[in-house]
Amino acid sequence: MVNIMKVQFTLLVFILSCSSMHGQILKDLNIKYMLRGHFYAKSSIVDQSALGGFGGSNNSAQKVKSDLLPGETGLILHIDTAQIVPFAKEYKGYPFFIVNKADSALKLEASDSRLNVIGEAFIEDKWQPFEYLPRSWCGNSYHSVYLQQDEYWEFVIPKFVGKIETLVRYCLILENGENIYSNEIKATINQQQLTNKNEYRPNGIMDPYVD
Repeated sequence: MVNIMKVQFTLLVFILSCSSMHGQILKDLNIKYMLRGHFYAKSSIVDQSALGGFGGSNNSAQKVKSDLLPGETGLILHIDTAQIVPFAKEYKGYPFFIVNKADSALKLEASDSRLNVIGEAFIEDKWQPFEYLPRSWCGNSYHSVYLQQDEYWEFVIPKFVGKIETLVRYCLILENGENIYSNEIKATINQQQLTNKNEYRPNGIMDPYVD
């Protein structure tokens, strides 16, 4: 009986330890600078017109399931606040989807597989970006990525915390200059996220980004 109790106690400690590791280490992201664009995707179709040599991504598209945004059509950007998932391993995040329920493949501009997607906050009666797209001096960085009909990409966005209560949405910039917006969620951010770019140092001579 004593041995059984010891085993049960050890198991309980192990379960609580795992729960602590997997639950409590994640925290809200509290920063005072703009994030760089962080949406990377692998194309479903090879861009035959690209110069080549651009950075790739392992984030492949997946087939749309019947329970993913049922009843909606067209090109959809969606933040799922019902789930908390890791962002950059140590922060809380939400799943974010780009879904193609249109009647044809979607073509998007990309820079080293980074999509033109940024976050925006509604402050002072207008939408303002709190993320930015860095510039590459290398023409090989630029190419197109494609999302086939009835496919989607999944990403993670951070769960911010700050001093300003606001609404947050994400914006996809299309080739024709049109913007597609996600649903809006309640959030808090810091004022500095609207203006301050964190100092960026290129990662060696092969890094073409300057900001």
